Amino acid sequence: MNKLHYCPLLPILLIAGLTGCTGKSTRPDGHESRKAQSHPLIGTFQAYRHTLDNGLKIIIVEDHSSPTFAYQTWYRVGSFNERKGRTGLAHLFEHMMFKGTKTMKEGEFDRILEAAGTKGLNAFTGKDHTAYIQELPSDKLELIARLESDRMVNLVVDKKSFETEREVVHNERKLRTENSPNGLMHQALFELAFTKHSYRWPVIGYKQDLDAMSAQDAEEFYRLHYSPNNATIVLVGDVDRDEVLAVIQKYYGHLAAQPTSGQQKIDDSAPVSPRRKQLRLNIKIDTLFMGFRVPETASRETASLMIIKNLLTGGKSSRLSRALVDTGMASSIAVYDWDSREPSLFIIRADMQKGKRATKVENIIIKELAGLLKSPPDQTELERARNTLLLSTMENLGSNPEKADFIGRHETTGGGLEAGTLLISQLRSVTAADIQSALRKYFSSSSRTVVTGVPK
Repeated sequence: MNKLHYCPLLPILLIAGLTGCTGKSTRPDGHESRKAQSHPLIGTFQAYRHTLDNGLKIIIVEDHSSPTFAYQTWYRVGSFNERKGRTGLAHLFEHMMFKGTKTMKEGEFDRILEAAGTKGLNAFTGKDHTAYIQELPSDKLELIARLESDRMVNLVVDKKSFETEREVVHNERKLRTENSPNGLMHQALFELAFTKHSYRWPVIGYKQDLDAMSAQDAEEFYRLHYSPNNATIVLVGDVDRDEVLAVIQKYYGHLAAQPTSGQQKIDDSAPVSPRRKQLRLNIKIDTLFMGFRVPETASRETASLMIIKNLLTGGKSSRLSRALVDTGMASSIAVYDWDSREPSLFIIRADMQKGKRATKVENIIIKELAGLLKSPPDQTELERARNTLLLSTMENLGSNPEKADFIGRHETTGGGLEAGTLLISQLRSVTAADIQSALRKYFSSSSRTVVTGVPK
């Protein structure tokens, strides 16, 4: 399953500074949560974070403007947690989570939720997280808590269901990677940029690894990574905080915490000389993917990198748009968002105009990066970049599922809400000197990784 993503970094810009209250709170059952925090959110909204004794995190935002709520369960597991020879296991297991449990037959989970008026029933896997999402009528809180807590610990992983879903993933891989020029180029870029880190392989995995894995591999993966202490539940919408805590305690409080594998840092240094690869593909025009190693989402330099992204590709007046699109060299230019717990890639992608060569566009991009370093933005250009980011933020926080998505994403991958709440002040205080510092540190032409696609 999959979900179209908006920029994972932008929505955090509307969070106010980290004030609020921190400490213990009394649950409706009379016991104290191990930890409770409140964070100012958009306008008068507050995000309340609680942690049960078994380690399960719950983040609640009350919004009574419509009789619905988003319910999302984020697990701190993704392709990062896999090993060579078993790539794609995290994503394949995401499919397995929609099979039967010890208390429900296969297909019953979906049928019950659809009958209850659920919208947006879906799931997605990334390099550092797996999320399961729904939007329900406000009177269905107890129903979704019962169903989600059940499949957190009672999933049945057998040979038949495993082989069925593996075939589904095989077909998905053919569609998204093997038969997709962009998918093949994206895969090749990370394989070049990383030599040891698990970020080097695609989230969907490799065909030979999918063929080699078994139901036992999936069962072991489930026991290792699916537990209350490795999950965060986010609820946004027409809910009552005290009622939520009582219901979550009822259905999740008795679940036992499990030992997890943890997250181990993997030293995989950025290139010291350009790495490049050319692919002959079923395309009509040249395409270019260029990657630069940048720090994790929670880095203090993320604000500067966001401004750089906007200066390069944030609209028709951006620097790369003027240099490539306006001149007829490229039909489109974009920067892919990075969303990672560890250093990943700042990716620039360009589609050439017919007859234009990717190598020439690559040189123009390098020249523009050098020009941005030599001639940093003035105050007008900086303000325009900030305003564009804030506008995108407003547009992408218009629904309960979108609010829940950015909360879950930052809590699971972006260093927590504390790190996210710092981003707005950092963004407002980014200077031309900060931009120059980030350019020197992360955008050296010798450290670039380049994949070009050319017609067969």
